[in-house]
Amino acid sequence: MIGFFRSLVLSALRETLHATVQIAGEERELKMNNKNRREFLVGAGVTIGSVALGQRVFAERRTTNPDWMAPENNSNPASSRANASPQGTDELAPRKSAMHGKMRGLMVDAGRVPESLEYYRGIVDFCAAWELNTLHFRLADDQGSALNFASVRDLVTHKNAFAPEQLRSLADYAQTRGIDLIPELESFGHTGYITRSAAYAHLLDRQAQGPSEFTGVIPVHPETLQLFNKLYREIATIFPSIYLHGGCDEVNWGGSALSRKALETKTRTQIWVEYLNSLDQIVAGLGRQLIVWGDVVIHKEPEILGKLNKTIIIMDWNYRETSSARIREAFLKVRANGSRGIGAPGLINYKWGLRAGTEQLRNIDAYADAYLEQADPNSLGVILTNWVPSRYVQNSIWDGFAYAAVAFNEGTAMAQSAAFSRFVKKHYGANWNDDWKEAFQIIYDAAPSVPEHPTASSTNLPLKVPWSTDEQLAAASRIQSPGQNPFTRLQNVLVQLKPHVLKNLADFQSLVLCVEALQRVYWREEIVIEQAAKEPQERKTSDTMLQNIAEGDQALAQALSKDWDKGRFPDSVAKSELLMDLAPKDQLLFEWMQAAMDSVSLASHPERFHLILETAKAV
Repeated sequence: MIGFFRSLVLSALRETLHATVQIAGEERELKMNNKNRREFLVGAGVTIGSVALGQRVFAERRTTNPDWMAPENNSNPASSRANASPQGTDELAPRKSAMHGKMRGLMVDAGRVPESLEYYRGIVDFCAAWELNTLHFRLADDQGSALNFASVRDLVTHKNAFAPEQLRSLADYAQTRGIDLIPELESFGHTGYITRSAAYAHLLDRQAQGPSEFTGVIPVHPETLQLFNKLYREIATIFPSIYLHGGCDEVNWGGSALSRKALETKTRTQIWVEYLNSLDQIVAGLGRQLIVWGDVVIHKEPEILGKLNKTIIIMDWNYRETSSARIREAFLKVRANGSRGIGAPGLINYKWGLRAGTEQLRNIDAYADAYLEQADPNSLGVILTNWVPSRYVQNSIWDGFAYAAVAFNEGTAMAQSAAFSRFVKKHYGANWNDDWKEAFQIIYDAAPSVPEHPTASSTNLPLKVPWSTDEQLAAASRIQSPGQNPFTRLQNVLVQLKPHVLKNLADFQSLVLCVEALQRVYWREEIVIEQAAKEPQERKTSDTMLQNIAEGDQALAQALSKDWDKGRFPDSVAKSELLMDLAPKDQLLFEWMQAAMDSVSLASHPERFHLILETAKAV
């Protein structure tokens, strides 16, 4: 029977994998014609599957508006989009002057999981509609390259990698919408797309004492710069942007024979500087300006910064930081060096799963204030990063992008008071009301996260994956009591809101699907905890319960697969396999497919379920 039910669910899921699903019915305002960036400075070790679900307490929101998110209205000057002063001048004029010509944009992580060109054009359209001017496009990572390079054929490329002419067309399209498409090619760390190839395995570098999940290319190997010379040249023929991002963060190097030999006569700082300056010379020769990530050169090994070519642009990311003063302090180090900087707050990052929480909005605020409030020529602007598409439901996070757009363009006070109400009106065609306010408050305040420094006032739930192994099921059964599940309430609120959605209904349905996945992962755990507490076990009731879990899991996995196919590739490896260097929490669809197979197996052999629970009690 196990084999029958396993084949049944696999057959159903495979049909979904290859189905061509069109977004039905609703006219979209966006014409869709159409670790991941893990923290490198401080490691955060956690076993996601065994974290207990804590009690959720809504803390009072600390924003400029005590009502958290009030609708815009003409009677409240603080929340009006552009209110005239008594002198008849625009109150936003000083800010508009400060940010004139500065980057304000989003980032897409094609290097981890390529998505459809139609979706990327939709991102471009969104940027244009929300007055953003930059789209940062990550081309490659350890998992592979999203570009099939014509100049270097033997790299590790994604199954659905793009041809050069496809990305050239995307860059041209972006230009027509006033959006600068900036390419990023990882050039030191995150270079598995190079070193995992047999042709370039000899360029792999790592240090045994360094972070095990990170590697690098050998910076002193003569072939390394020769290779990037070819790759950069081809990128320059595809993307017209004057900028070329070279990555260079989260790198672990120094253990190769060549690197050890070089370190006998030079310091690590000297080798870092010579390597980055050499990359800069290649980029400058192409008429471009090099951008590098700032985690190493500002924070971890700041002595590097003072020796870099002043033409190198430093892009600073720090997703924990919510103080604009501290972010500004890091930028001032860049400016004092005579260099230019870009701020890089985060939305979905190593800490989050399907949704980012309230503290990420404060991270966006802090970077917007630090980099855009003053007319500083050394500040080039701010780009919102967003990592690992397989973590989230594709069209469920537009509201986060909209919040960043308002913060970048009009300031954080405006974003905190009006960004979500404006998003609801502009994107969903609905009027803001208390239900919308409650929906956004719950989804941001309760967004599950990897617990790093939990406090009594924390409102976020611990990030979990749905149990899909005997060990995870046993761990869930040993939890003493389930925590609250705020997503059940959120589901009910969204049901009330759906009739008011007049535009982009498919995007709203993606949000509903996201909330269903959030609600179900905690509901499944709660059911197991309740079942384990019963003495004696009610076999007939529990067998029915297992069947219900299996049916619901299959339905959710199929719905997630259909949603994936709308804007991602139906045959993507990320749907059915755990990708290199990613955890189960980083692949939402894959983890629910595993959970569905496990619950179907348990439903066909309920005695296994009871044995697991009984054994867990005895431990």
